[in-house]
Amino acid sequence: MKEVTNYLNNKLDQDENLVRITFYEIRIKYNLSEEETETFLELAKNKFENTGYNVFFTGDTYEYENIPKVVQTNELMVAVKK
Repeated sequence: MKEVTNYLNNKLDQDENLVRITFYEIRIKYNLSEEETETFLELAKNKFENTGYNVFFTGDTYEYENIPKVVQTNELMVAVKK
């Protein structure tokens, strides 16, 4: 849990309005299994939703700065501050 929190805090330090979590970062860089990735995404989703973010997954559409966007195939999750 601490690693998840540290990773997400680092992402928020980069941009607190839009957070992208990519396949490369989670599966390759951190070497998480598919099951670990699912658990990570669930924990991240809960953290973001509890702190005022809308959460989107691969293939979902969302709007950022009044521009419609789609979560790309290389992105596992996008969180947008409400």
